Amino acid sequence: MQCKKSFFTMLLVLLAMLLLASPAMAQDNDSEQFRVVGYYSATSFDEPLERVQMDKYTHIMYGFLKPQEDGSILPVPKPELLQEMVAKAHDSDVKVFAAVGGWSYQNKPLAPTFAAMAADEQSRTRFVQAMMDVVNTYNLDGVELDWEYPQQETEADYEALVLELAQALHSQGKELSAAVAGATAANEKATVSKMITPAALDALDFVEIMAYDLHTTEHSPLWFARTSVEYWRNQLPADKIVLGVPLYARPSWVQYRHLVQANPEYAYSNYVGAGPVSKLDSSYNGLPLLHDKTVYALKQTGGIMFFDINEDADGELSAVSMVDTLVDEYNAVGKTQFERQVWVYLNNHPLEFTAADNMGQPFIDSNGRTQLPLRKVAQAIGVTVDYEAATRTIALHNDQQSVTLQIDMPEAIIGDTAERLDCAPMIVDNRTYIPARVVFESFGYQVQWNSYGRSVYLQPATPGEQ
Repeated sequence: MQCKKSFFTMLLVLLAMLLLASPAMAQDNDSEQFRVVGYYSATSFDEPLERVQMDKYTHIMYGFLKPQEDGSILPVPKPELLQEMVAKAHDSDVKVFAAVGGWSYQNKPLAPTFAAMAADEQSRTRFVQAMMDVVNTYNLDGVELDWEYPQQETEADYEALVLELAQALHSQGKELSAAVAGATAANEKATVSKMITPAALDALDFVEIMAYDLHTTEHSPLWFARTSVEYWRNQLPADKIVLGVPLYARPSWVQYRHLVQANPEYAYSNYVGAGPVSKLDSSYNGLPLLHDKTVYALKQTGGIMFFDINEDADGELSAVSMVDTLVDEYNAVGKTQFERQVWVYLNNHPLEFTAADNMGQPFIDSNGRTQLPLRKVAQAIGVTVDYEAATRTIALHNDQQSVTLQIDMPEAIIGDTAERLDCAPMIVDNRTYIPARVVFESFGYQVQWNSYGRSVYLQPATPGEQ
């Protein structure tokens, strides 16, 4: 009888442990690895492979293989380089896909070639076999299909091609991804990106949104990334969506690394006018914008993609290094804490709040207002801080302006004028925090809030804007 009791007691303990563990287990299963994808265009660049920061990626798309109408493919470009890349990538647990397609070949769009090949059953079969031969020959982890772009009349053939290729790859434990178009509205109806059927989307392991190359002043703005993600989230689970970002400018086509080589300050901008590096204007994604896109992608998607990693800068101005830091931070603090964090940019440069500083961290208060650690930011803009403990009064001043605040009092004395605040200064963990907008605007700064990147931008106001 005692043995039976012990047995049943043990069963109850095990059951309790399973019940307690199951939420965490479910959370782990739902939390897919955030993909950091880099296109490596061997056909366009001769950069040494050593420049690729392999440990910062999860996937490398090696391109571009070119399809033919009969289903054959042209020889793999730089096969020795591909072999070397696969060896280095696999040493770092990075997957390598063969990217097939692209916009054109020999200045001719490839869409008609894809359409003719996919429309014929024998050509499709030949193409699938040719891609599987490449995958097996070079020990690749998958294929990336870059058909730009399927149309309404080709959606059935696109579906057939995807299903057949996915079946062949999945049977060997390999993956299939596809490059897809961005969208200018979340509910966009008449768009080429709509011409992919649910069955085809279901067969893909993930998609990479080409959220760039708009024919507007900015070719890859944040709003385009956001609407593109929202559009595709109406079609796919979030963890199958990878947001694409460019490492080149338009209309100049200057590479990000060349912009930074010309002037390191260009890393903190999104625009360089004609003259310094090109006869044409350069609209691109600098580090602050890439930061905001990455924060948004970490919260709303399953990854971020760079086109092309040969165009990245080296050292501390590297775009993928900045992304890698954010991904590490996300993994360290967890989704909930990460989504509460606030970043501050002063003159487009990141203002770091580190544990070593011991000056606190920015946060959003219960009223939805941004509170910034007082001394760190005041020092950064050259403002002197005096504090009177007896009255809990904060006096801020420089040569042009003075601002007086009192802890827990929603009022500021700016010069000689009292102004009502919508939130009060406060003390949290023995550190003083002040409302960002009214204080810094009083000292001649514009204060902008980016909700998608959870970033505060402090910029000197131009005359007439103060």
